[in-house]
Amino acid sequence: MFLSALLCEVKGLGPEAKYFLVRFIQCFGVTDPVCLGVKEFAKQVGVTDHQASAALDALVDADILIRSLVPNKRGKPARCHGIAEAFLAKLNRLAVPVGAMHKAAIERLMVHVGTDAAEIRKFQNQEKAQSLAHLRARKKPGRLNRVNRLLMAVLLCGADRFGVVRNLGTVQICKATGLSKERLRNRLKTLMDQALIRGYLPGLSSTVLSGKRSSVYYLNLNHEQLEGSGQTTSILGVTDGNKYPDQLGLLLRIRNVANGIRKDDERAKRSLDIPVLEVFAGQGSSFFRTFQALLEEYAAQLLSRHWLNLTDRVDDLQVRQQILKDFRLPAGLQGVDDIDVGVFRAKFNDQLFNLAYDMALWLKCLLSNAPNVPLSELNFVIVPQPVAQGYSCRALLALPKAEQGWSGYLMMDASGTKVSISPFDREQVIPLEMLYVYGLLTRPGNGEVIK
Repeated sequence: MFLSALLCEVKGLGPEAKYFLVRFIQCFGVTDPVCLGVKEFAKQVGVTDHQASAALDALVDADILIRSLVPNKRGKPARCHGIAEAFLAKLNRLAVPVGAMHKAAIERLMVHVGTDAAEIRKFQNQEKAQSLAHLRARKKPGRLNRVNRLLMAVLLCGADRFGVVRNLGTVQICKATGLSKERLRNRLKTLMDQALIRGYLPGLSSTVLSGKRSSVYYLNLNHEQLEGSGQTTSILGVTDGNKYPDQLGLLLRIRNVANGIRKDDERAKRSLDIPVLEVFAGQGSSFFRTFQALLEEYAAQLLSRHWLNLTDRVDDLQVRQQILKDFRLPAGLQGVDDIDVGVFRAKFNDQLFNLAYDMALWLKCLLSNAPNVPLSELNFVIVPQPVAQGYSCRALLALPKAEQGWSGYLMMDASGTKVSISPFDREQVIPLEMLYVYGLLTRPGNGEVIK
């Protein structure tokens, strides 16, 4: 039930009170009223006395909790608080998300042991003496405050088994947490600086995308705060000497026309004579970043489903259908008659499918150097890299298709004449600079703007 409370919108309720509500349900359930004083509430929920008192009042005012007085022979009547029937009915109607596979991590994450006043003063003095980016980079897991725990728990509700959150929009996250958009941006940046979020792909609207794409968050399920709650997410990192491999030459051309041709220059578009170039010309750098991530999704699916026979150039209807779903042709294509639109679309789809397939083949060639790894038994997710870094480094998250299977951390450098392999016992011992280079973490203070 507390998972439903996490995602349930309570209008006018701030994030501190929302955190208290979720912890109230987590600690006491929803069946019986709880007769405790403020100090006892604060101790069990893990907040200060003042926070407990303010949250209880806010929840009563919002008709979430019902406050009642129970006679006490030893003194003044005891105050009891119980979940209001109308709110309980609302929770029962709210479907538990598929991401509840992370329930154990969420349960632990929501427990905050509190911070004493002396530690808070010490921390504030440190903030004055050091840059914010540097301070965030060295924060320990225990520094995760209550509101950030609430936000991280909400994100986990929407995460798949790799920790990728694709279907929680900004509005939905704000409603669930009680954060404003501005506060949400700041909190997300903090979670990235603390390595709980690996990276972030902004939401985007475009004339060639079938609909507005929500922001995508890549959570770090190997973080100390989340470890031990499920299967470890394995990492395979590969380095190649080429910025853009020959197989991905079309991807480089798409990048160039997306950034180098004006959106309204129809003559320049028609001269390209290749459907994907004509459609994507002038779309800009933000679009290309999203497009690259979509292409990597398709390539990861091909690697996961067809590892053994990928070189046979097999077809994949699921990827083709996904391409058809994700992209649309811009209205009024110049130089294309109505009767030829179907042919143009078929060529467009084939070019995207073949580009994703070439990417998968290139990655398979690099990953095949991994020793004693049953690659055909794994599912993959490709971690997005900043466009400026090209394709010199790539990191893949891997999980076994079965409940149990291979687990490990390998970094492979294939840029020289001989492939070098660096194994690690866990992600935390991989050098920090290497985590940044492979895109496994976002460098603090890198100037990335969260929209």
